[in-house]
Parts: sequence; C-alpha cells; structure tokens
Amino acid sequence: MRAKKRRAALAVELLLALPVLLAVLLATVEFSVFLSARQQVTSAAREAARVAALGGSADDVQTSVARFLGPNVAEIQSKLTDDNGDPLPVGDPVTVVVTVPTFKMVPELLGFIGFSLRGTEISARAVMRKE
Repeated sequence: MRAKKRRAALAVELLLALPVLLAVLLATVEFSVFLSARQQVTSAAREAARVAALGGSADDVQTSVARFLGPNVAEIQSKLTDDNGDPLPVGDPVTVVVTVPTFKMVPELLGFIGFSLRGTEISARAVMRKE
C-alpha cells in the first residue's frame, strides 16, 4: 500500500514540475536562437555598410544582406547619396540599417505560456566612411 502512495506522489510531483522544466528548457533555446539571429542581423548590416563604403549601389547593399539573411527577409534603409541625389563623396559616412521581424528568424517556442516575440523587430545599424 505504501508503494502505491509513493508512486502517486511521484506522479503528482512530475505533473507539477515537468511544465516548469519544459518552459525553462524552451526559454533557453528561444533566447539562444534570438541571440544568434541578432548577431546575424548585425553581421548583415556591417557587411552591407562595407559594400556601400566601397562604392556599392543600393542593389549591391540589398544583395549583400540577402546573402546573409536570405531573400525578402529584411527591410533595408541606406544613406548612399546626399540631399541632391549625388553619390556621397569619399570620406563621408554611409549608413545602413537592417530591420527584421523577429518571428522570421526566431521560432515561437513559449506561446503555450503566453510569451511571444511576434510584435518585435531585430534591428542593426552600421556606419562606415566611404572610400
């Protein structure tokens, strides 16, 4: 009789502890993937700024980001021309901002506990002097 009570208590303890342990495990995975995605977006912005600093066009910047993140994933804003539409002179800063909706790069693993990154974005800005 005592063994049955112990097994029942063990089952109840497992029932209470398992969701918490699962949530911690999934939170660790989601956070790790988020950090990796943030690093990828930062690298894409840096590489795109390098392309722009070497005289690349807006299409070259777009292609550079697409190589890092895939096609049609990111929104890219770049400042490659002055107010008149002329290319920036050598020595002026070129700016590239890459923005990606988080859900495109990070799976939603914690939805079952009500945590979601769906409305957020990962954004990176890189500035380099034009050569």
